[in-house]
Amino acid sequence: MPDVPRAGQAVGGEGQGVLTAASIAATVSGTLTGDPDARVSAVAPLDRALPHHVTFLSSARYASLLAGADAGILLVSPALAETPGAARARIVVSDPYQAMLSLLAALYPPAARAPGIHATAVIGRGASIGAGVTVGPYVIIGAGARVGARVHLHAHVVVGDGVEIGDDCELYESVTCYPGTQLGDRVRVHAGVRLGSDGFGYVFRNNAHETRILASRKSNASRFVPVSYRGSHPSPRWRKI
Repeated sequence: MPDVPRAGQAVGGEGQGVLTAASIAATVSGTLTGDPDARVSAVAPLDRALPHHVTFLSSARYASLLAGADAGILLVSPALAETPGAARARIVVSDPYQAMLSLLAALYPPAARAPGIHATAVIGRGASIGAGVTVGPYVIIGAGARVGARVHLHAHVVVGDGVEIGDDCELYESVTCYPGTQLGDRVRVHAGVRLGSDGFGYVFRNNAHETRILASRKSNASRFVPVSYRGSHPSPRWRKI
């Protein structure tokens, strides 16, 4: 699949990418009908699509939703190309879902960041920080921790002693990595997640759960895994999105 389009792309008022129907059709190798200059700046599902949205239809189950739509651009499979409904442009493509995914980076470009360590960050003895790392306000990096290249640690992230974080990771606000946590390359951890906390159970005794049994605090996440579990979690079985 070709690269995300640049021809016909501008920047919207909210900083999002703006794509034309013609440039999208070229990117996804689709067949365009309708207005080649139709512009979109965001994604929406069929039932909420407006003129500035691109949406897609790949299953007959959802075809009825198109009737109430007012989409700017519709990505649609060949079998559903004639489904009734309003769209300023239609692009027929073999796999609308995959075609939509290929456009997300252009419609939602990542915010620019400047590598560096904020003055309020605390760096422990013997910690290793790779090239191009961004360390935000009030971040704590523990002793002996290793932070890979191009990692982005947002405000109030806590990286415990000896934690290992691979290259190109991003930890959003208030993430905590307890000692023993290991993250591979390109892991994204959403705000408030706690990794490597105690795994424990309780023994039922004297008619109450009164004895806490600690388990290992060792945890890890492999490469390319977005972590969205909110709360403490001791195991590597993260929910993927």
